[in-house]
Amino acid sequence: MRPFALLALLVSFSISSWAGIALVHVTSCGGPTPFPSTTCTIPSTGSGNLLVVGWASTGGAGSTTITSVTDNAGNSYVEVQPVRATDTNVNDMGDVWYAKNSASGATVLTITPNPSGTSGTAVIWEFSGIDTTSPLDQTAVLDSQAATSTPSGAAVTVPANELIVSIGWVQGSVTGGVSGNVFTNDSTATGDGWAHYIASAAGTYNAQWNSSHGTYASSTVSFKAAAVGGGPCDLNSDGTVNVVDVQLATNMDLQLATCPGDLNGGVCNSALVQEVVNAALGQACTATITHSVSLSWTASTSSNIAGYNIYRGNTSGGPYTQINSGLVTATSYLDAAVTAGQTYYYVATAVDTSNNQSSYSGEAQATVPSP
Repeated sequence: MRPFALLALLVSFSISSWAGIALVHVTSCGGPTPFPSTTCTIPSTGSGNLLVVGWASTGGAGSTTITSVTDNAGNSYVEVQPVRATDTNVNDMGDVWYAKNSASGATVLTITPNPSGTSGTAVIWEFSGIDTTSPLDQTAVLDSQAATSTPSGAAVTVPANELIVSIGWVQGSVTGGVSGNVFTNDSTATGDGWAHYIASAAGTYNAQWNSSHGTYASSTVSFKAAAVGGGPCDLNSDGTVNVVDVQLATNMDLQLATCPGDLNGGVCNSALVQEVVNAALGQACTATITHSVSLSWTASTSSNIAGYNIYRGNTSGGPYTQINSGLVTATSYLDAAVTAGQTYYYVATAVDTSNNQSSYSGEAQATVPSP
């Protein structure tokens, strides 16, 4: 069998579902400057979202506390308890605040430390798809950790589809996340690590960063996903089916709004409108959602490639079963034969015109949301 160039397959995947957590924006502020004389300008917030504010005191301000966090839309921010972290080695501290069920239109955020005028840096996240009533779940803190070039954030154990925000306040300068760590490092403001991850499966998770070596402290917080109380008929995913969902269904029927491919098989007509009306009147929702996993990969650089085979398993490392009936000539594949709540593991191979097949690619994991 002739050799193949190494495949970089399954580098991304997505799961079609009617509700899910998503990052709306992340903004760094300060760097370091005195607060509250410095205010943070952020993109205009949406309605019903989660706002998370991470704070890092600098310059030996380890005894600092945050008195309040406010914005110009009147959102109510509270400190995550207990999550304030300190590093006594360098006399610095960090803290995390959040506002649930955001009001729209917030563009200016004010952080008031005690003592006032303390220098610091803030990173502000906005996420959609978070529980609007009681979002906070897990917290973890690491204080005064020994110097290392790969500081690890405090670990939390969470269910699938839960948001984790982790911050590493590092004496050395953070250059980014450690290769292979699942967290997205959103900022290196003040040389610290500010990261998030949306858990694809239940487990224990912690961020890890590369740094120039130094002591550190870390705070990690997790937030629960929004419950979809109305099921498939809850078109705006706010936990209930009402006149707003009826209007959305009508807009989809009139092609004024996009019909999601996983809703009623991608058919949003007058039947969907009636299904949503019935659900809004207290009847059972008869609309359906069909989950799928979308796979994509980088094309093989070997010559004479005829296509690709896709394999799926229920456990990491296999065994795997081929799921495509014929060679896939594109660099993407949609697996629609999936079950809600199940975790799948995918690999792929390249096949040349002589029917020689490469070894398996790297494995990608996808957890299909529960109903």
